[in-house]
Amino acid sequence: MPKSGIFRRIRVNPLFVIVLLVYWMAGDGRQMLIAFVAVTLHEFAHALAADLYGLDIERIEIWPFGGMAEIHGLDAQDPYVETMIAVSGPLLNFFWAAFAWAFVSVLPFDTAYVNLFIATNLAIGAVNLLPVAPLDGGRLARAYLGRSVGYEEAERRVREGGLWLARILFTATLVLLLAGTVQVGLGIFAGFLYWGAYRTTRHAPYLAVRDLADRLLGFERRPVWPVDDFAARAGVPVREVIRVMRPLKYHRVVVLDDQMRRLGVLYEEALLRALEKRGPACLLGDLLDEPRS
Repeated sequence: MPKSGIFRRIRVNPLFVIVLLVYWMAGDGRQMLIAFVAVTLHEFAHALAADLYGLDIERIEIWPFGGMAEIHGLDAQDPYVETMIAVSGPLLNFFWAAFAWAFVSVLPFDTAYVNLFIATNLAIGAVNLLPVAPLDGGRLARAYLGRSVGYEEAERRVREGGLWLARILFTATLVLLLAGTVQVGLGIFAGFLYWGAYRTTRHAPYLAVRDLADRLLGFERRPVWPVDDFAARAGVPVREVIRVMRPLKYHRVVVLDDQMRRLGVLYEEALLRALEKRGPACLLGDLLDEPRS
């Protein structure tokens, strides 16, 4: 069962109240209330899933046409746990849309509002699966792309994707305005998306270190791993290697001098030991003379 404290952590951003008043004055107040319900259900699903996995929910903030559940320690979790928490929000929106569609004839509400509830949940669920930050799909894309291009590049792509999508939506808002169609919601969503993508915390180095530290657990689950080889100069710090490491692969680093002559080979355990004892600024060449434990 979810902790009762989850409900006390729900916060409504003041901007939502302002937008609600604007929509209410324009005669679309019920539309905003339905959006509020759909967004709250979405964020509560994230919080409930996190609670089931034993994580602490710091707060749930509801914005116009969006929301944010701040979950302590989410990025430190196994990628499977992070994926399950990310998809829980869109899945709950799809569930309620399907439920309302199946029982539209017996629900004690006007059919028009039920249909709006269905459309809103479908839209929120689908939009949140877009593979850009800060949406849920951005987390899923980062985990998927990280396997082929590394965490840092994957993180950069989903962040840039969110910024560019926000620019496109804001441009579309201006074009529609010039054409005589006012789309306040689209403009607000574009601003929310840009703000969220811009503020996206860069976790790539931390995620790579997390994977290194959890290797034994991962090896128990998957006893056969592909090997990824890198070549790097002796004067390169360990953090530069960590940047290009990929999940679910075992890494070897061939250390070269300035004339590309091989000086030695470092394995993951040496990198992890160096991070723990010397920090990310230590040089690869300095690790070659260390005894293997």
